[in-house]
Amino acid sequence: MIALIRYRLAELGHSQRYLPPVLLYIGLLAVLHSDNAGPALPSYAVTAAALLVVAAWLTIALVDVEDVVQRTVTRAHVGSVHRMLVGTVLTVLCCAGGLAVLTTAWSQVSSGFAHPAADLAIGLLAHVVCAAFGIAVALPCSGLVVRRIGYTAIAAAALLAITLLAERLPLAHPLLLGLSSASAPPALLIQSTLTAAGLLAASTVLVAAWVVRRG
Repeated sequence: MIALIRYRLAELGHSQRYLPPVLLYIGLLAVLHSDNAGPALPSYAVTAAALLVVAAWLTIALVDVEDVVQRTVTRAHVGSVHRMLVGTVLTVLCCAGGLAVLTTAWSQVSSGFAHPAADLAIGLLAHVVCAAFGIAVALPCSGLVVRRIGYTAIAAAALLAITLLAERLPLAHPLLLGLSSASAPPALLIQSTLTAAGLLAASTVLVAAWVVRRG
């Protein structure tokens, strides 16, 4: 699996499709932390929501790096669709994890190392959880399921809006709301983590089943 992740990272890097979302995200960090005198958690609500979108963008970009023929070759080398998709998910999680570390480190440095360690840990977890939501949303919108890029963009935008804004669904909105109010109790963190993990697993399995069925 490590070799597969390295291969997928190399594909993404060589394609340079990561540049637009990553540069936009870094630009957001530069603006947000240019004057970081306040508490950490409200700013993490903004960056975690942005990372959700970035993770979804990277997922679609990574899936669409390969055309149908190359994807078939990769699938044959990997051994199964499920393994190929898990490699894609882990690759994007690695990228998102790196951006999450960058985010918390940047906020800590810009604050003069004033943020407590607990807030940094909450921030790291919240960013990874939101990235998992983004990947789960993006997989069924990617080229594995939706062949036309226009439909992919529309479907992804709709699902991302629901994930970020739906107040009555236990998705990303409750966690982001808690962060924005500088309150992220353990119960909320656990619920959001389990929900994101379950949704990501279900999305991976269902998309793999769709690809196998479609052949």
